[in-house]
Amino acid sequence: MENSSFNQIAKDYHLKRKKPWRPLIFFLDYLKKKAFTFRGPSLDLGCANGRNFKLMNTPPNKLIGLDISLELLTIAKNNLKKVNQFSQYESRFIQLLLGDIASLPFRQNSIYTIYSIATLHHIKKKSVRKDTILQMYDLLKKNGNLILTVWRKWQKNFRNYFFLEWFKRNVTVNYKKQQKIIGLEEFGDKYVSWTISKEQKSYNRFYHFFSKYELKRILRIFDLIEFKITGGPTNKDNFFIFARKPNH
Repeated sequence: MENSSFNQIAKDYHLKRKKPWRPLIFFLDYLKKKAFTFRGPSLDLGCANGRNFKLMNTPPNKLIGLDISLELLTIAKNNLKKVNQFSQYESRFIQLLLGDIASLPFRQNSIYTIYSIATLHHIKKKSVRKDTILQMYDLLKKNGNLILTVWRKWQKNFRNYFFLEWFKRNVTVNYKKQQKIIGLEEFGDKYVSWTISKEQKSYNRFYHFFSKYELKRILRIFDLIEFKITGGPTNKDNFFIFARKPNH
């Protein structure tokens, strides 16, 4: 996963996204009301500035936040030192790690819960995304939890774009080749810009937008417990997944 654009937008990202993501709050509350528990060692893969740590941190259980952006991790580190955000007791159990979600440096069967919140869709190539899911599976203990969110392909804001994209890929000569050259190899790939108004600059971030079928297929090694469409401006822009590693 590429880190340059995330480093460049880190400060602006933090200004705009300091608080926990509301759709994730609602989803986790929904799961807890159904008596699901999320104790034990946990990973927040693609933790960014640590905005969701409060939702995931359950001392004395360890939470490891991994991100590819050093700038975002630095912000997360500074936040952990702020007593108005985290008590000393809470921050003791949160560890930060610079790394790539596509190459996870953890022991197999060592993690109870993995959170992958708006991260998997930043990975290029189907084969790499599939391998990343396999790594998550291997890291989890039996009956371990996976909570994952990704952007939905047929959401309202991008529906027309992908209808046209499908047509071009299947009809227009050399279109697929041209898209591959600029890093958009697969149907569902798109660059989405992040604009920093003060600098009057925009930075492209890679996204792979998922269809329901595609996402269920890549997660078929897990037991899917909850599969919801929610979040975003229309409340139908993301897939929210709660899955478990089978106990066998």
